[in-house]
Amino acid sequence: MEGTFELLGPIEILQLLAQARQTGVFRVPGGEVYLERGQPVHAQYRGQVGREGLFQILALKEGKFRYLPGERPPCTSLEGPLDHYLLEAIRSMDTWPSLSPFDLVGLARAEGSAHLALSPEELELLPHLSTPVSLFELVARSGARGESVQRAVARLARLGLVRITRRTPHPARLTIDRLEGSLHARLDTQLLRAWRDHYGPFSEVEVRADGRTLRLSVEPKGNLGPRLLLSSDALFFYNLRVGQEVLVWPSL
Repeated sequence: MEGTFELLGPIEILQLLAQARQTGVFRVPGGEVYLERGQPVHAQYRGQVGREGLFQILALKEGKFRYLPGERPPCTSLEGPLDHYLLEAIRSMDTWPSLSPFDLVGLARAEGSAHLALSPEELELLPHLSTPVSLFELVARSGARGESVQRAVARLARLGLVRITRRTPHPARLTIDRLEGSLHARLDTQLLRAWRDHYGPFSEVEVRADGRTLRLSVEPKGNLGPRLLLSSDALFFYNLRVGQEVLVWPSL
């Protein structure tokens, strides 16, 4: 088997080899990873041996690879399951896949997660994913900050524990909360970015409440999750109340 990292990266390819319990060598220019029944036993990359060499290979974003079944390692420099190395490597990466608040997140596999040294943040998310939910809803259920939920979901997805289904942005159901001293409504930064990436620039949103449709100017605010912030004056003027659920979408 051979190819490039255009569609799958080294993390995903090694996961596939591990699931198939393959024994052989995974080679890239300048390095290689030896597997025994799907688990890494030796790695080297440009003079770095063992854990450091494996992490260098896992971080590759382009290039070619080749897998040769049946090849045996010259020595042993690694111990432990592949998932442990993947978890450590993924946490050290600076770049994360771009996720939309509307993307659907669900468990890909329940087995195999018990032996992983997942962070408390990651473990707390798993019970909420027994049925697929949007990333936006996951933030509301967990009560965690949107950015931290996105990072945790990205790590779990790279480990193959959750599956992400991309979805087109749509109206969002938000809960009204109070904002002091602002003439503009405030919405979660990631929510606004997802709408603007899909629909193009806009500066107002339409709000459906009690059978009425209102138009409000809007500004971004980080880590709001499923909340729409309005000033006391706006609440009074538009006859809205704190805790009220409304539908919100871009005014185009």
